[in-house]
Amino acid sequence: MSTEQGTITKIDGNTASVLIRRSSMCETCKSSGVCHSLSGDQNMEAEAFNTAGGQVGDRVVLKIPSKSLLKISFVFYMIPVIFLIAGVILGIKAGGSELYGLLSGVLACAVSYLVIKVFAGRVKDKKDYMPEVIRVFPTPGEIS
Repeated sequence: MSTEQGTITKIDGNTASVLIRRSSMCETCKSSGVCHSLSGDQNMEAEAFNTAGGQVGDRVVLKIPSKSLLKISFVFYMIPVIFLIAGVILGIKAGGSELYGLLSGVLACAVSYLVIKVFAGRVKDKKDYMPEVIRVFPTPGEIS
């Protein structure tokens, strides 16, 4: 399990938008259905289940399940590669030239992004694939 700290910027039902500082873990992750960079800087926003009951402005801890992170990484990185290679091989065998292989490889890679989009839509709201707010830090005025 990986954890990150951030600040809640928006609440929408049972989910919270959390502003977090981009970590080294983020460099290898392509969870674009859940996280997106804000203006190209070191901050990013993640959508997370708000199980700890945080409010806008609260500092929180996010839990990101490692098993889910591995599955998502596989889908986002390996599916396009597998489709590309399969498309090239099938294109060369069917068309008999490298040009057909190139064209079918590019087409298969494009199709893989549609497959990924469908996958992302299906897992977007599943608790196993979405970060979760597990702890709210007390504000300085609340410490007793």
